[in-house]
Amino acid sequence: MQLKYQKGLSLLWTSVIVGLVALAGMVTLMSARYERNYFAEGWKRLTKTDVGQAVQQAGQDVAKADAPPIRKCVIDGKTVYSNVECDKANPSSRKVEIHDTKGFEAPKVPVAAAPEGEGAPSMRDKQIDKAVNR
Repeated sequence: MQLKYQKGLSLLWTSVIVGLVALAGMVTLMSARYERNYFAEGWKRLTKTDVGQAVQQAGQDVAKADAPPIRKCVIDGKTVYSNVECDKANPSSRKVEIHDTKGFEAPKVPVAAAPEGEGAPSMRDKQIDKAVNR
């Protein structure tokens, strides 16, 4: 008797995949409850290792090495930003300076006003003078 190999999902691997999806869902719910991003913390912890830093540095070197500049040009009456279609031969082409904002910046703290006292009258004093001089 010859047994044929049955194609399909194994019960073992199906349970492993369902368990991983459930674990990811539980971590997501815990992140929402405690207002922490466990995925980002894990990623930071992973990239701080020597191997993680080497991989990250290699990826940055590859990205910087072959990146041609972005240019702005007009093709068929439409303004296009591209590093492929807008070459130096196109007379309407010009290089665009790209500024990486790196996300949101915290608002700047306003400069503290001069303390009220001897020199300038306070708002209360101004209101009293206004009421008296009517």
